[in-house]
Amino acid sequence: MKRLFVSVMLCCGVALSLFGQVETQAVAIVNLIRQEPITVRQLKAELAPLEQQAGRSLTVAERREALNALANQRLILQAAERDRITVSENEIDSALRNYLAQQAGRALTDAEYTQALRDAGTNAPLIRQQASRQLVLQKYLMTKRGTQINAVKEPSEEEIVRRYNINKSELRWPDIVGLSIIAIPYGADSTTKARARETADRLVREIGTNPAKFDEAVLRGMATGAGVTAAGGSGYVSTRNFYVGRTQESQQGVGENFFNAAFNLKQGEVSALIEGLSAYQIIKVTEIFHQKFLELEDILDPGNPIVVREYIRQSLIAEQQQVLLNQAFTELVEELRSGRNTVTIYEQYLNW
Repeated sequence: MKRLFVSVMLCCGVALSLFGQVETQAVAIVNLIRQEPITVRQLKAELAPLEQQAGRSLTVAERREALNALANQRLILQAAERDRITVSENEIDSALRNYLAQQAGRALTDAEYTQALRDAGTNAPLIRQQASRQLVLQKYLMTKRGTQINAVKEPSEEEIVRRYNINKSELRWPDIVGLSIIAIPYGADSTTKARARETADRLVREIGTNPAKFDEAVLRGMATGAGVTAAGGSGYVSTRNFYVGRTQESQQGVGENFFNAAFNLKQGEVSALIEGLSAYQIIKVTEIFHQKFLELEDILDPGNPIVVREYIRQSLIAEQQQVLLNQAFTELVEELRSGRNTVTIYEQYLNW
């Protein structure tokens, strides 16, 4: 029995050792200016989000496609390095701010951007690295194929109207409220929450249901004329022109308590204290917009004053540009991979 146990343990040790070796094995090597392996472990990490989204393991063919896309990206990055194409920290920050602004539907203040990076925690360096790589790829493509990528045609009126008619049923506002907000943020620990509650209770006593006193408190919490900025020493932040639509996504984004309060108030009314997702809040409804289907000359939504016609025009141009961008990327990759052994794939390691 003892010999059997020892044999089993030895077999397990060999299996684990072989597994570890496979994980570090190169499934591909990119070699333009230097040899850069892509290991099985790295490929699995790249595939994990795709498999989570699909709800299943990817097939060998799908792994091969993803591996080639990853190798092509590494190849372009090596070409950019060879040609001394780089991006600055300011460019990375600008790209990240633009992305976060798109997610929020408005420009971010310095305080909001700094907080977003803090919220990313240990993932922040990885996010910056991914943004840097994406910017380098874009800059390389524009350097090599800028004229081709920018050769877009202005959409005709007929194309704009056709796209509008196809999407007319989706181009609508839900019920929307415009808000001014006072927020007293707190952390996960009870001490910061208790301190935030003291500040919140003080503001509630000061403001009551008086809209004018609420507006005064908002102004004290604003270091600039717009956006959300920590008030120096006030213990709270404030913002104006914040819009919430009556949708499930909005409810999940702002929290049920905030959402219910926003849509139960009349215009000009001030709420009671709200316990939000990570802050105590007091809100005032400044505008109310009822659900409507949009015409071509309507603005897209109260928080985004671009008219529908211009939005469609820009969308059509962006689609053209994406097609040209993909074409340019494919052509550049074909040129780079035409060299001898610039990318080597080891198919046997795609089976796991």
